[in-house]
Amino acid sequence: MPELTARGVTVAVLGVLTLALVLAAVVLLSRQNEVAPITIIAPTPDSGVSTTVASQEVVVHVAGAVASPGVYTMGPDDRLIDAIAAAGGETSAAELSHLNLAQRVQDEARYYVPETGEELPLSLAQDLAAVGAATSGGLIDLNVASGVDLESLPGIGPALAGAIVSYRESNGPFQSVEELVNVPRIGPATMEKLRALVTVSAPR
Repeated sequence: MPELTARGVTVAVLGVLTLALVLAAVVLLSRQNEVAPITIIAPTPDSGVSTTVASQEVVVHVAGAVASPGVYTMGPDDRLIDAIAAAGGETSAAELSHLNLAQRVQDEARYYVPETGEELPLSLAQDLAAVGAATSGGLIDLNVASGVDLESLPGIGPALAGAIVSYRESNGPFQSVEELVNVPRIGPATMEKLRALVTVSAPR
């Protein structure tokens, strides 16, 4: 009789344990089913972030009198002074007085830092000289600005900058800022963007 009692207790304990395991398995399965839709629907973290960052990169070539000439990746709001700093800064022989260090850098552009007394190709010398004369109180002077200066304005790429210079050469100096609307491909919307950023000096 004692053996039957011990065996009965053992069977009862095993039965209780088996029942507990079955119940635990059922609970776990039911919870997995509840959260499964959330796992499937959840978006992938940071999706598209790398593409956005890449689209904001500005790659420029800094050459001339800098410590480490080369190609550098800049941000969309970086200025020429930042690009020169990325290239290790200007050398002791650099001449910065003709450069617009506050100009925003543009993608695929080449920025050349000349040395003091350096003889430059005529086209480059003209552009650098124009930069010094092209600003008045922080505004771009339409009558002396070079194509490089004009490209620093919002919405003005090489084609529109060339159109402004061509208009000035064909029709004489601008008499007013409003005359910009006479330049091909510059409409009222572009004119409003530029109105507060440009000026017109007296013809020389």
